[in-house]
Amino acid sequence: MQKISSYLYSNRIQAVVNLAASPLEWRIVYQRKFKIYQGLDNVLELDVKNAEQKRIDITTYAMKFVIMDQLNQEVYAGDVVPQLDIKGVGLMTIPATALDTITPQFLKYTVYILNDDDTKTPVYGDTQFGVTGTMDLLAGAMPTGLTPKVIKTFTYEIDVRDPTWATQNYHSEAIEINPVNDGVGSGEVELEFMFSSLAADVTVQTTKDGVVSTATTWANVETFNVTSATTTVTKTYPTSADTNWLRITYIAQANATGKIDKVTARL
Repeated sequence: MQKISSYLYSNRIQAVVNLAASPLEWRIVYQRKFKIYQGLDNVLELDVKNAEQKRIDITTYAMKFVIMDQLNQEVYAGDVVPQLDIKGVGLMTIPATALDTITPQFLKYTVYILNDDDTKTPVYGDTQFGVTGTMDLLAGAMPTGLTPKVIKTFTYEIDVRDPTWATQNYHSEAIEINPVNDGVGSGEVELEFMFSSLAADVTVQTTKDGVVSTATTWANVETFNVTSATTTVTKTYPTSADTNWLRITYIAQANATGKIDKVTARL
């Protein structure tokens, strides 16, 4: 009989504050790399101590953490939530949705205290004043479907410019929609929009053409309005076997500074 052993324990990060009095005999030379997994909500414990290796009360601090990819681009930022029953220990939760569009890689993280005047005080990962730590993002822990597709590029449509110059038209690159009859697609597409101060009419378009070109005929699926206060919108649309491509267009006021940061498409 084969025996499988399993373990349930905390993924804990050691952190240090107030290193001014750090004793020479206590030197953490490295902070171990942490493994986090796509498809799961990853919860990490932050164990905060002072220079004397004693846990400190962190309930009065506004502690934050940020995760960056290899290009130092932000992947996710969140709060460190103090555990009221354990002094000096806080939880950092990384939702699965923050990781599902990222290529498995080594990520960096930084923990800091957000002060009342909006300045940031670093929380060190070791007594050598190291601020960043490393997380190994791994795939394959959970079953996966099709990889989400991300739309980030929008092009100004000069040929459909408003002759009054009152508005500006933009369209995204086209993404291929997996047909429902290939045994993989779900038969619908979920679009998650992320906006930055955009006030515009946004339109989702599809086409049955096999190849996208300047002659492609696009059909409007839905048009909806967003205001400068809108940050996220999620839409779900059914797809059919003969729907091949999808793109996003929007019409904004001329010289508007708002934009669509990205659209994540899940099939």
